[in-house]
Amino acid sequence: MHSKDGISSFDWRGVRAMVFDMDGTLLNTEYVIVQAASHALVHLGHAPLPEGYHMPNMFGTAADLMLDVLHERGVPVPPGGRAEAGALFERFYAAQPSGAAPLYDGVLDWLQTAQARGIKLAVCTNKQHALALKGLEAAGILHLFEVVTGRDSCGVAKPAPEPLFHTLSYLKVSAQDTVFFGDTHADAGCAEAAGVRFVWFKSGFGTERVREFAQVLSFTQYSELAFAPA
Repeated sequence: MHSKDGISSFDWRGVRAMVFDMDGTLLNTEYVIVQAASHALVHLGHAPLPEGYHMPNMFGTAADLMLDVLHERGVPVPPGGRAEAGALFERFYAAQPSGAAPLYDGVLDWLQTAQARGIKLAVCTNKQHALALKGLEAAGILHLFEVVTGRDSCGVAKPAPEPLFHTLSYLKVSAQDTVFFGDTHADAGCAEAAGVRFVWFKSGFGTERVREFAQVLSFTQYSELAFAPA
């Protein structure tokens, strides 16, 4: 059933839990990420990011994202290094207005349908835990998840498998009974390392690097997903 190419259908029977990445999988956070990076640059005394700017990295931690922007713009890392860069990004990200990062079309319906079938739901993100909670609450879906694992929840970020192991431990489900929805190779690598089946949301922030990892399903719109009749 595994393939390095997309698969258009999947048998959901036996799935007891669904774990989701957040940015680029549940929420379209591109605008708020770019704005946070731009504000951080201005705070450091540099020019803001130009209109239409595309981040060089949309899958790492806050520090990863910010350091790659500094490098791409040809400006120095702040005196506090990686820690200061990440903290600045998170400060300005947290200041974004609620609702600035909308849900992808069909996310709410899919989550509610899965929950109604008794499937456990969780989030495993490289976003700081507190920021993830804020974003999910602003989007109106936080209450649907039994656990939210952030990059600071267990001291390591995806693609390491530990965040996903942490999530499964809380849910009390096995890797074999779980599917992980994500959009980037960091998500795919995390799932593979944890022995969890991976579902690729192709309309997120990922690149063709995702194809280096096995998927049981790929899709571009949540409306494509459907359970077999009960």
